[in-house]
Amino acid sequence: MNIQKIIGVFNDEDKLLNSIDSLQENGFDIDDVITPFAIEKVFEKLKLKTRINTVAFIYGVIGFFAILVFLYWTNVIDYPLMTGGKPQFNISFVVVIFIVTILFVIFFTLITFFVTKNKGIATKSKFAYQGITDDKFLILINKTKKLSDDDVKKIDEIMIKNGVENIDKQ
Repeated sequence: MNIQKIIGVFNDEDKLLNSIDSLQENGFDIDDVITPFAIEKVFEKLKLKTRINTVAFIYGVIGFFAILVFLYWTNVIDYPLMTGGKPQFNISFVVVIFIVTILFVIFFTLITFFVTKNKGIATKSKFAYQGITDDKFLILINKTKKLSDDDVKKIDEIMIKNGVENIDKQ
């Protein structure tokens, strides 16, 4: 059997985290961990870094100034309306600025995520596991040339010891 990927399926977050610890202690590289919700400890254990929060902040600043300039231009320069002596650019725009800034952040952060992670309609998935959307926790290990059959058996033993529900080999 030509194994390319080893997928460990867990029901519990704690079992997943224990298995990650055990696999890393034995020197195995974990390619990916898929969870139904974000788990900060997985980021720490796999030493993953993300700059999405910095990018979102930058998009928020750009969105804030873009809507500020747009509202100023439309209400003061392009089509000024004098209504009862009120200033043309006043505090009533705060709600609009706030909402559009949030819209800017969400929209452009999603676009950035999909572009950087090669996600979208026409992309192929890294692997196919039938129960990926069933609130399961998955560990994905790619079998490289340096992993022998004994290493694959050791990975299986580690995951079984830590409470794996299913081990799928593709």
